[in-house]
Amino acid sequence: MVRLSGEYTIEQTLELLDGSTLCSDEGATLTWADRGRGGMMISATSAQGTRIRSLVLDGRGIAIKGDGHAIEGNLIRNVQADSPANNRWGERHGVFIVDRGTHLIIRNNIFTQIVDTGIIGHNVHRSQIEANGFVDMHEGIHLFSVANTQIRDNTGSRLRAMCIEIQGDNLPGLLVERNRFSKWHPAHSSKAYVMSVVAGLGAVIRGNVIEGSPDMSAGLEVGGDGPQVMDNTLWDANLVIADAPDALIKGNKLVRASILKDVNRVTRGSLLIEGNTIEDAPRVALFADEWGGYEQVTIRGNLIRKKLTESTIDFAAIVASPFRKRPVVIADNVIRFELAGRKRPVRAVCIANAGYQGNLQGMQVNGNTCDGAGVALFGDSNSLGGHIGVRYQRNKLMNLQNTITGHTDGLQATGNELSGVAADHGKLKNP
Repeated sequence: MVRLSGEYTIEQTLELLDGSTLCSDEGATLTWADRGRGGMMISATSAQGTRIRSLVLDGRGIAIKGDGHAIEGNLIRNVQADSPANNRWGERHGVFIVDRGTHLIIRNNIFTQIVDTGIIGHNVHRSQIEANGFVDMHEGIHLFSVANTQIRDNTGSRLRAMCIEIQGDNLPGLLVERNRFSKWHPAHSSKAYVMSVVAGLGAVIRGNVIEGSPDMSAGLEVGGDGPQVMDNTLWDANLVIADAPDALIKGNKLVRASILKDVNRVTRGSLLIEGNTIEDAPRVALFADEWGGYEQVTIRGNLIRKKLTESTIDFAAIVASPFRKRPVVIADNVIRFELAGRKRPVRAVCIANAGYQGNLQGMQVNGNTCDGAGVALFGDSNSLGGHIGVRYQRNKLMNLQNTITGHTDGLQATGNELSGVAADHGKLKNP
């Protein structure tokens, strides 16, 4: 063990030996001597089982590789390396996991004023990245090919890109939990995602809080094989489903944000969107241009609320989109509109029909509740044949201008309940 005290100027990389500990009880400060000079402050790339604890590292970060390293309670700051060269790329990050890292602990560190990424690495297995703080940098955590690893309780602000980005192979055992990020840097692109987990086999993305901003078009992107996306809270940050067979999107709360399906490369598996709450999404609460190659898509038990204000242009709660395999099921959702000073007419629809020429045939719209505040429609269709073979069963429709407008030929309706509905163009109420 090497216990440090005071301030040190470091002119070349400190190379740790197997099992060594570099620490301080008083927050010793290590300052990199020359920003133009190559090297990391500390390297444990040729050692195993090292400990780096309670230090202040100013100007350069840490490189690690191998098994059993622990980096805890450090302040890593002012990493502003000039060189973009590949052989010096690691100098731009706070902690650089050079290659495979196993049984790593990176915990209770603060990263600030980092030119690139707080923690970046490849092939991270059986590790814990916990309770770190990230302030004023490009990205917080960026990992490739992660297995049996927990990323939880991290926080951050003033990031220019993503807070957490996971890419690479679909490996098991990834947990991304209870992380919280907010207050993005003014340079953050409105088109950039704020968190992206698009790799993993059964990855759990749970209990995270993302506070975006109204001009952000993207938020949490999820992909991989069988992701479980549960109980996250997103403010002004959309939840975007990428290439994600057998995905579960459940119990999330979105405020001024939407759930969107993005790419359509999926060729198998199911998608269940269940029990989410979406409040005041801008234009649409739940949307896909099509559902791609999923075997089954089910949209069930979601609560969607929308205040219609003077700034509302038009709004659709759920868009009934085309599918390639089994018919989509839209069931047991509750959609409620509220007038909030709106005086001019507005197009507001509970379930908008995006079909044409019978390509929604067999779709089930069952057991949904729609309260239109006296101004909304239950559904509409702008294309011929959009409702052919679509089944509307046991829906509860209240306070609507109309049931369904547009092209309604071929729809099937049984057991729907209408109350305070001004017109029934879709003939949803059975004789």
